[in-house]
Amino acid sequence: KRGVDNLREAAEIAKPFGVTVMLEFTRTSRFAGSLPTALKLVREANHPNFRLMMDTYHFWGGISKFEDLELLRDGELAHLHFEDVPADPPREMQGQPHRAFPGEGIAPLRRIIEVLKRKKYAGPASMEMFQAANPALQTMDPYQMGMKARATIEPLIA
Repeated sequence: KRGVDNLREAAEIAKPFGVTVMLEFTRTSRFAGSLPTALKLVREANHPNFRLMMDTYHFWGGISKFEDLELLRDGELAHLHFEDVPADPPREMQGQPHRAFPGEGIAPLRRIIEVLKRKKYAGPASMEMFQAANPALQTMDPYQMGMKARATIEPLIA
């Protein structure tokens, strides 16, 4: 209850500035570690400036189930972090920086996108990669990284 009250208060503070506060569940969180928990918190806060975002890495690499996507109401998702879950190391050993370009890992991204489209998601999708975990990213030209991201994402969302 206190968490919901705090989230609602944060949304109320953001409201005059035209800002929307978003809750991203993360696979290791003890507060919001799954899609069902995040949905419960967002729905209980019931504030127009407090919305849900989803990260495909945390969704597939964490404790959420594919069927949990059916819990989303049409238009309920406000933002999508779109990246893949690497096959190695095992998911239990992965940390925040372990990400793969879309289509280069084990997450069923095309199936996830199909459900999100059916749930009327047409919002932004951003890719979140952590350079510290991948030395090749540290030296990659930013333009080339952007082009690679686009090339890996577009076939999955077309």
